[in-house]
Amino acid sequence: MSEIKVNSIKGVGATAAAITVNNSDGTCTANITNNLSNRNKIINGKMEIDQRNSGASTNIEGNSTKYHIDRFAIDGVSLDELSAGVQRVDEAPEGSGFVRSMKITTNTPESSIAANELVYLSQRLEGQDLQDLIYNTSSAKAVTMSFWVRSSITGTYGFTVYRDESTDRIVNKTYTINSANTWEKKTITIAGDTSNSITNDNTGRWWNVWHLASGSNFDSSTSSTWGNYTTTNWAGGHAQDGVITTNGATWQITGVQLEVGSFATDFEHRSFAQELALCQRYFFNITGNNNF
Repeated sequence: MSEIKVNSIKGVGATAAAITVNNSDGTCTANITNNLSNRNKIINGKMEIDQRNSGASTNIEGNSTKYHIDRFAIDGVSLDELSAGVQRVDEAPEGSGFVRSMKITTNTPESSIAANELVYLSQRLEGQDLQDLIYNTSSAKAVTMSFWVRSSITGTYGFTVYRDESTDRIVNKTYTINSANTWEKKTITIAGDTSNSITNDNTGRWWNVWHLASGSNFDSSTSSTWGNYTTTNWAGGHAQDGVITTNGATWQITGVQLEVGSFATDFEHRSFAQELALCQRYFFNITGNNNF
């Protein structure tokens, strides 16, 4: 049997070893820059927790924010025709390790999207949970968003990160649904903001936003790198409104992960109990039980 004996393993040109071996007991120390746990800043990314509705369908509201599944809200703005159901369903990409997703089904569509109309899904993160990004420094870190999506409508969809600050910041990205009714994994990397910091408090400073429809008031300009927010760049780059304007159209999402770094790692599967506890920081459903 062959055997390799080394004291350390070092990258070409590196000054420090990636792995250092203890010669006396054979153990090693690894210099790992990506966290093995607590990587995913998204809560309920597997769409498992649904305290409010337990999988029942609820309707997108025409002019309000509504949480259909824990931590994921859908905003409708100035809608006057839409009737669309949202629910947790037992559908997910085969072989992915996921079993559920959030599904939107349009029952009565908007005939067209007026300039002042919007529909978007979002999860908002507290500023205190993002201080490791060290924004407003030359060392500001990139983040990568990954998710699985399926829709009956192909085309270009917008994804935005909006930061609620004294000077609001925004960056617009897009992804493409290439094949109808097919699960596709999407990965979006966003460079760090070297100019403006994230406030260290428990306010929802960071909004991850998936656009489903946007009027011309909101997508006439695009900020492909970090810039100051204006109404016109809210949904910059979003092009496909068909989910909201097509009767029977569907759009689904699961496996959502936001992590530090410039590439997507395998999804961090937390236990149901862990996800529930994280969700209960924001909403706690108390139900009676006569058996106790």
